[in-house]
Amino acid sequence: MRESSDNSGKTKRILEIQERLKSGEILNKSRLADEYGVDPRSIQRDIDEIRAFYADRSLAGNSIIEISYDREHKGFRLVEKSSSALTDAEIFAVIKILLDSRALNKAEIRQIVEKLIDMNLLPSEKKMINGLISNELYNYAEPRHHKALLETVWRLGNIIHEQRVTKLRYKKSNGSISEAKVKPVGIMVSEYYFYLIAYIGDADKEHTGYPTIYRVDRILGFRALDETFYIPYKDRFEEGEFRKRIPFMYSGKLQKKTFIYK
Repeated sequence: MRESSDNSGKTKRILEIQERLKSGEILNKSRLADEYGVDPRSIQRDIDEIRAFYADRSLAGNSIIEISYDREHKGFRLVEKSSSALTDAEIFAVIKILLDSRALNKAEIRQIVEKLIDMNLLPSEKKMINGLISNELYNYAEPRHHKALLETVWRLGNIIHEQRVTKLRYKKSNGSISEAKVKPVGIMVSEYYFYLIAYIGDADKEHTGYPTIYRVDRILGFRALDETFYIPYKDRFEEGEFRKRIPFMYSGKLQKKTFIYK
């Protein structure tokens, strides 16, 4: 009879601890032991059983739940993420690609990397990923212009989506400043820089498929006009095809060269 009573008390205790974890409470093992009048080792076994329960559910294809130890608050907490979230291998690959692209300044790249890790990985996985990328992130070599570009690139993306004619001021490589009325059709990243692909004036009518290329960090200012433009589907800008033909972001009509060598 005593054993049945003990099992009943243990079951009730485990269920209560589980509910408290689900409600977002951070639970300290020693305080729980005092509260329930049991040895801390009993609380550890309770937590291990809850952890095993959620591990089995994760294997069954539900959301991934982990009972992890929060060192800062010195207690156990429940952490949940969707099974559709990126895996640790996918996160690692994406971060490596971002770091190698060197297209963003250090503040923006750090912000993105930290969000990718925090939103997709469990605490037990974060330590390993941080260990793999911390040195590279610390020594990240940002572009020479040091500009924050995320907001600019997003605004240009919206203009492209709305097909709005845009006036922009641009600083050329020789330092001179020009103004142009353009039809933005795409954004690309190549050789450490973001580029805006756009048609100038009526030039697209003569040379469809050969737009002008602007480095985004050299755009001093831009304003979308009320005027919109239309490009037939057959003449639409295709980033993939454009990249194959013009890998180093220089515009102009394609030329064929014949070399004779011995």
